[in-house]
Amino acid sequence: MRPSREPPQHGYLVRLMSPMGTYPEETFLGSNVALGIAPDICFSIVRLQDEWENAGFSEVDALLPIEVPLFAALMLAVDDGKRYILPYPTHQSICLRAVSGHQLDAAAVDESRQWIRAYIKRHKLEGGLVDAIHRPPIGGGVEYDLIPSSDRDTHRNKILGLLQSADQVTLRGLSSLIKANMAWEHRELNEAACVFLWISLDAIHSLILQRLRKEGKVNPTSQDVSNYVAARYGVEFEESLFEYDYENRIRVLHPDNRFGAEARPQLEADDFYELRHLVIELFHFLITDTPTNPGPGPYEFKGHVFHQRPL
Repeated sequence: MRPSREPPQHGYLVRLMSPMGTYPEETFLGSNVALGIAPDICFSIVRLQDEWENAGFSEVDALLPIEVPLFAALMLAVDDGKRYILPYPTHQSICLRAVSGHQLDAAAVDESRQWIRAYIKRHKLEGGLVDAIHRPPIGGGVEYDLIPSSDRDTHRNKILGLLQSADQVTLRGLSSLIKANMAWEHRELNEAACVFLWISLDAIHSLILQRLRKEGKVNPTSQDVSNYVAARYGVEFEESLFEYDYENRIRVLHPDNRFGAEARPQLEADDFYELRHLVIELFHFLITDTPTNPGPGPYEFKGHVFHQRPL
């Protein structure tokens, strides 16, 4: 493999991961993707083939759709009571050219690690003030938060395989979930984190509407979507599952709305934590067709309370 100034037709995109995220303690190797883990640097790898041409265009979003399945599999494969893996991909990356059919294996991960380490040692990372907080330990940054979780790898690979054929709505919803977690790490952007979660929830809503139409339901409603989830989990909701967050979304996104104008709309931290748990749970269900049936109750880590909403 060799570095490439332009995105190669065959090769890999290697993206630096910020210490602001949380990661597995061990390298994860999937099909055509990997997350390289070392105490001094963490990075993702995805194979670049024809998918690069279908990645769309954006001057403000560096995350490619072909990267989303890897990060989503890491997030969604979690057991009740376990800490979430919350990747924080930076905008800093390198492209490596490789021959067609090159195998992404442990040796390729090691070689990629050497290339990105050399890139950093040559002081190639961008030097903006904001970029400094994302520097890995090898570049003078803080230590990574690594979680022992190799027991989740089988689950991760299953989800990764299912996401290889994911549609655009699913990828958009999961991409927004990734960004919600990233924004939540910045106190001044916590409101924006909730907005990203509402985009994810809207994707879930649309995906279930699609299922209902395929099952023959004519003009399904939000209540039908809520009933669909309730039936799959064997529970009853006092109101629509989407009602509370819909009201929050309207109040935040529309300055003059039917709930009353507010210069600073009321949002609580639990509005993020509870909705994030719900979004992760429902995406897991939609992708695997398997509810995880999380239990209720709060648990604490680093002074935060992460509420789990029972389904």
